[in-house]
Amino acid sequence: MARRWPASRAAEIQVSTQRVDKSWQQKGLKEYSTEALLGTLGHYGIAVGEDDFRKLAETAFPLGIAQQWRPQWKGTGPFKDFAVAAAVELWSRWLPDRVAPMEMADTLANLMQQLSFLLGGRQDAAVDAAFEKMNAVRAKMPLDEKGAPQERFMREALAPFTEKQAEIFDSLAEALASSGHVGHAESFADLEEFLLPDRRGISRAIVRAAKGELGPATEDMVKLTEDTERSPIARLLAVDGLIHIKAHGQAAAAARTLLAAAENGGDLHLALDLVPRLEHVYKAQNDRESLLELMGISERLEAAHDKIHPGHRRHRHGR
Repeated sequence: MARRWPASRAAEIQVSTQRVDKSWQQKGLKEYSTEALLGTLGHYGIAVGEDDFRKLAETAFPLGIAQQWRPQWKGTGPFKDFAVAAAVELWSRWLPDRVAPMEMADTLANLMQQLSFLLGGRQDAAVDAAFEKMNAVRAKMPLDEKGAPQERFMREALAPFTEKQAEIFDSLAEALASSGHVGHAESFADLEEFLLPDRRGISRAIVRAAKGELGPATEDMVKLTEDTERSPIARLLAVDGLIHIKAHGQAAAAARTLLAAAENGGDLHLALDLVPRLEHVYKAQNDRESLLELMGISERLEAAHDKIHPGHRRHRHGR
């Protein structure tokens, strides 16, 4: 629920007469005073001070804070998105020891850019400096009880990433290893698994495969599919890893085992997610008998799903 200030509380906050001008989008907010930022926020409906901001920051990050301000925000035109930018900037000024999701996103984007420069043959790629900065940000990121980045933090950090950037992120470690930059590949795979814990072990296994250790990489991935301590999505991603490195026999066996366990355990969504993966593998193996059997399994799973969730039709793969 959006936080609304009582009239008496808002009246206590002295709204600065200083304002940000319309060119802030081109110049950024760094050169403007804090008083100007607060004056502009106040002019468009958000009377806020440092103590209030710190209170909001106990449970929200900058985009979440701006989301709470949205019902009161009256900015239009050049100031339509000012509240978001102001929340990010005020965070950096008032909470400099706490890394913001946007800072992590910018640092990661720069690292990816420098690694892409390296892959493109540019001699001026500042990879070591980019990794050093990324590791410094990583050390300050808020963690959950399992030592993984807080989910809310990661959602906000990755929100600005485009589909193209996501594709680059997914392929960088493997591309680096394939190009002979093994050290950087392993470092990026370690970062990838830290940011996305469901990929733990998978990214490093793909790097092993890319540098020529296909057998050990396959063994690593098979073990990940069998690890019942891992979440279902993590085991599913390990199956995807086997498919990616074209270990089709192992992928089929792992997927069938996981599908049977999912169906017996009542996890129909996981079971149904495995069907198109098995379909892909059987087509790659030209295994028509298994494909025919899979059709019957799929129909059985769909019927069971429709019985539990009537009217909720899943997307049928390949239909």
